[in-house]
Amino acid sequence: MKSFFVSLLGLIGFGSFAAQTNTEVAPQFTNINREDVEITKAHALASQTINKFISLVKEQKNVTYMAKLRFIDPDLSEKTGKDQFLYIWLTNVFYHEKENILSGEFFEVPSELKKWHQVGQRLGFDGDDVFDWMINDYGKVTGGFTLRVARSRLKTEAEKLEYDQYVGISEFESIE
Repeated sequence: MKSFFVSLLGLIGFGSFAAQTNTEVAPQFTNINREDVEITKAHALASQTINKFISLVKEQKNVTYMAKLRFIDPDLSEKTGKDQFLYIWLTNVFYHEKENILSGEFFEVPSELKKWHQVGQRLGFDGDDVFDWMINDYGKVTGGFTLRVARSRLKTEAEKLEYDQYVGISEFESIE
């Protein structure tokens, strides 16, 4: 039996999406096979460009900075006898110059981690801990490499439109 990662698809923008529709939007999670080649490439691209992200975070413009981190799922890991992970996006990423670390806030927490983390909690992390990053400038997204993979796998234009609205993306910057 293959082990799977649980990856958070729900991102930025649904706060504004929820406000526009006046409804509460539930987080969307999906299983990702740990041997998924496209996701592995997306993680590698995020890693290769992390210094660009950190430089942009230091600027602190009026945009949304986000980082995707890996968390161990203690209960499932214990149950399976093998490390199982969840990938979760943190928002409002900030660079702490004195400590030389980044920090971000949980805006969604899967049930598997609610014993340890809460919505609104800020967590410090190093650039090496980032598995993906993105900057959302009112719908225009830089980074978001795993999101691009997830979106590319949707079959219909209607599914892609729904995904874009949920995530808050109107355009992806080209990958250089």
